Amino acid sequence: MKPQDLCDIDDLATSLVVDVFLGFNTHKMNTERKERYECKSHLKPIIDEFIKNQNMKIAFGSFWNRKYVPDHLFKASYKKLVRDHIERYMGMFYLDSGFRIEPCYRYSLENKVGAKVNATSHWHKNGIIKRLVGCVAELTEKEEDEILHIGKNDFSVMYSCRKKCAQLWLGPAAYINHDCLANCMFVPNDKGTACVKVLRDIKPGDEITCSYGPNFFGENNVYCECCSCEKLCKGAFKTNEEHEEQPKLGRYNFRQTNGRTNSYRSPDKSKKVKAPKTPQKKKNVVSEPCTPNKNPEVDKGEALLGSPYTKIILKTRGLDLDQASKSPEK
Repeated sequence: MKPQDLCDIDDLATSLVVDVFLGFNTHKMNTERKERYECKSHLKPIIDEFIKNQNMKIAFGSFWNRKYVPDHLFKASYKKLVRDHIERYMGMFYLDSGFRIEPCYRYSLENKVGAKVNATSHWHKNGIIKRLVGCVAELTEKEEDEILHIGKNDFSVMYSCRKKCAQLWLGPAAYINHDCLANCMFVPNDKGTACVKVLRDIKPGDEITCSYGPNFFGENNVYCECCSCEKLCKGAFKTNEEHEEQPKLGRYNFRQTNGRTNSYRSPDKSKKVKAPKTPQKKKNVVSEPCTPNKNPEVDKGEALLGSPYTKIILKTRGLDLDQASKSPEK
């Protein structure tokens, strides 16, 4: 799925399912999006009926209506994509889902009104929560500039070291909050999706969390407001004496989207780099002849240029799905 299509379809699906279920509007990728309908109360019976009969065909038939679906998506070519994504969100109401998206009033950078994912059944270590999925769309640098707006909709961006590009991450799993001592981790799936693997036993009512990385909320997660940081008096819960002077940040700015994605990229090749000067030969030094048993030493310029490519990984920040899938179990 193309990034812009994923944005539009995810905004539609969350508006029809999540927002109706929670009773308030959750995050949207289109910052200028306007609802096609003022009252969502008439959509609630569709969800209630689905919970009873578990029939996605009937539910989607009610959603697939020009009154709800924008004209550019109300086409045969988009119908399956829209249906599949709506079913991903409706999947939390399946009897075997084991999770539910619920209101969350914890995080200040969401104005204390957001969402979280809670377990509705027991999950054991190494189990896979198959219905709790996210869709991944690769972003070019041009698409990043066109789609992402810092501080507004850059809440769900990660970087793939394997594919060397930024990726948009949307779907039910995008509502999973970060915790520095998370009980789950993201696991890549086929066809541009990812699901969730359980790291330790989870009881019904427990929040399902994943780690976004050690520097997602500022350096060393200094702005993190997760439950673990609160219990351990770390992150945003450190005392004023422990905190160094930090600049005041706006909504989502702490995620430093540009810094996290750009730090992975190679240096700008458009900038001209001066060639290193050839070292002058010392006088009275006889060069050793080249023989078949000893190849001449080749200077690759790394010592002179500093080989910036070796430093890229050390500067990384943010959620990396490739690395997250390889992190050790807790």
